[in-house]
Amino acid sequence: MRRVTVALGAASVALALGGCSQVAAIAPVGGDRLAEVRYAANDVLLEEGIEILTAPVCTSPDEIAVTCEGETMDGDPIRVESTADAQDDVVVTVGDRTLYDGSLLAVLDRGSSG
Repeated sequence: MRRVTVALGAASVALALGGCSQVAAIAPVGGDRLAEVRYAANDVLLEEGIEILTAPVCTSPDEIAVTCEGETMDGDPIRVESTADAQDDVVVTVGDRTLYDGSLLAVLDRGSSG
């Protein structure tokens, strides 16, 4: 009987921990502004077939304006910007080429619809 109790206790702990990790994995999907810009940037880069050496790392000193920088396999810089003045807009550039300049939400909507 004791083995059954221990086994049930261990199973309960495993289920509880599994549930926590699932919630932690889901949490970033809702995301804050920085996460939304990063997701949109990655979606644009994937849509355009850009081979990424270093994925864009995003910063937001004021939690409104977001800037991300990365690098392609060819050594071209990746730059992503979403300003405080135009929070729904995102600009994704690789080297001298602008890949996307438009609505942040439109990119996220495209990515979420498959």
